[in-house]
Order: sequence, then structure tokens, then C-alpha cells
Amino acid sequence: MDKYYPIMLDIKNKKCKVIGGGRVAERKVTSLLECGAIVEVISPFVSDKLFKYYKKGKIKLVQRNYKYGDLKGGYLVYAATDNEEINEICIKECRDNEILLNVADQPNMCDFIVPANIRRGDLNISISTNGKSPMLSKKIRIELEKIFPEEYKEYLEIIGEIREKVKEEIKDISKRREIFHDLVYSDVFKRYLIGELTDLKKALYDMYFYNYGLQGADINGKKGNNNRQ
Repeated sequence: MDKYYPIMLDIKNKKCKVIGGGRVAERKVTSLLECGAIVEVISPFVSDKLFKYYKKGKIKLVQRNYKYGDLKGGYLVYAATDNEEINEICIKECRDNEILLNVADQPNMCDFIVPANIRRGDLNISISTNGKSPMLSKKIRIELEKIFPEEYKEYLEIIGEIREKVKEEIKDISKRREIFHDLVYSDVFKRYLIGELTDLKKALYDMYFYNYGLQGADINGKKGNNNRQ
């Protein structure tokens, strides 16, 4: 099998269509909604959760069997049905119109596959076996979830804030890199995880301002001189 090209797609406000209304379709729809997609489900029957999405106005529902032409205007499509005839028609329409397609459990028919995924805020870790063993991908995901706990969300938010301040205040590129390196490779976050520190934001801001003798906003957004004494 050819190697897949790893890519992160921005599907916000993009029309994404899901054929099928069962549990697989439910998972696909949920993940699409989380990323801001405009979702349309085509299926004569849908799960309770999908119907609730429809009643709340979160998705469009076409409650009948899929037919050629339904995918017009779609950015990407999930075929989440075990009906081979429907899948074949769907594949043809996507190929005819150059629409990205994923067919559940048929990686050889897919333009893209969805990796196992860990999200910690803006930290996104994906694991793929090129479709050879989804179970192995799941196993690795579970192992990585222990290595990258939920606290990484807060950690990334804070160092992202500091990074913007560094870019504003430090013109020397090599100095910036030194600061970025120290922020990421310091033991501050590790000490926070084991309970030695209780205020991660203060500890990281102290490291930035005091260690580098810089003037800038403190953790409350107030201007002040934080030079070391």
C-alpha cells in the first residue's frame, strides 16, 4: 500500500457529507462537528444521537437512501454503510467530482484515512498504521494518553502566550530560540504534574521574565518591570 500523506485539514464551514446513520456514522459526524464542519447525513434511518443533532439544528438530515448526485458541493464524504451497491455508487460520484472519500473498513477505496487521535487542546497527536492495524493504533493511543495527560492543554496555552510576548519583545532570533528551548525543556511542567508546583502559569511566567530580565505584562496582563533584583 502506498504511504499516506500526513496532513491537517481545516474543515470549518466546509460541507461534509456522511452516508449512513449507525454508530460509525455517529462517530464521524461528532468528530466533524467538533471541527466546525457543516454536516449533512444521508440515511433512511439514524441513531438517536444523530436525530438529536438534527433536532437541535446541528446537522442537515436527508432521510432516505443515498443516490447519485447527493454529494454535489461536498468537500469530503464518509461512506459509513455496509451496503456495497450504495458504496460503489458513492465511490463513482466522488471519483467523477474529485471529492475526498473515506469508505468505512475499506482503506483501499479511501482517499484518506482517519488516524487514532489524542487531543489536548491545541495539541493534536495522530497515530496511523496505514490501515494495516487499527487495533494497534488504538493500543498506541491509549499508551500515549498516559504520557500526555490533560494538563498539556493548559501547558500549551501558557507557553503559546509567552511565545507571542517573546516575538514582540525579543528581536534577536537566536535569543528567542534559547527562550523557547528553556521553556519547553525546563522541569517546571514535570514538577507541576507531580504536585511540587501549584500555579503553572506563574511558574512559567516567572521563568520568562525573571530569568531573562525582561519587561512585559505579568500573568494578570499588567505592565511592569520584572527585572531580576
